This record gives sequence, C-alpha cells and structure tokens, in this order.
Amino acid sequence: MNRGKIAGIWDKVQALWKFVQDPDAPWGGKAIAIAALIYLISPIDAVPDFIPGLGLADDAGIILLAISKLGSDLKKYLNR
Repeated sequence: MNRGKIAGIWDKVQALWKFVQDPDAPWGGKAIAIAALIYLISPIDAVPDFIPGLGLADDAGIILLAISKLGSDLKKYLNR
C-alpha cells in the first residue's frame, strides 16, 4: 500500500491505525478511523481501484476526510 499515489498519505493511514489501537482514544473517533481504514482496504469502492487516476482518489479522499474530522485527537499519532 505504500506505493504510488497512496504513498503521499501513508503516514496518515498509519496514524489512523495507531489511533485505533490506543485504548485511551475516544470511541467515536475510533469508529471514524475504523470506517476509513475498512474503506481503504475494501474491494468495494465508489470508484474501483483499477481505474487509472481515479481509482485511489476516493480512498485518499476518505482517509483525508477522517483525518479532518478527527482533528486534534489525531495529531499526536502523526508524529510517532
């Protein structure tokens, strides 16, 4: 997954995963992070991944939306 266009947001994907694993993270935030990560790995997308240029754009958009919704809760996981 750390290749191609997704490589630009790979650190954010890893931060979401660390957030999910933290027992002290709020459950509402964990739900957002889990949903985004499931969408990223799911073979069922709004735009299929095999479409050049657009295939991973929806995945990246969902990850970035989750990052923006989690805001300051996620900052400490981005620098680990």
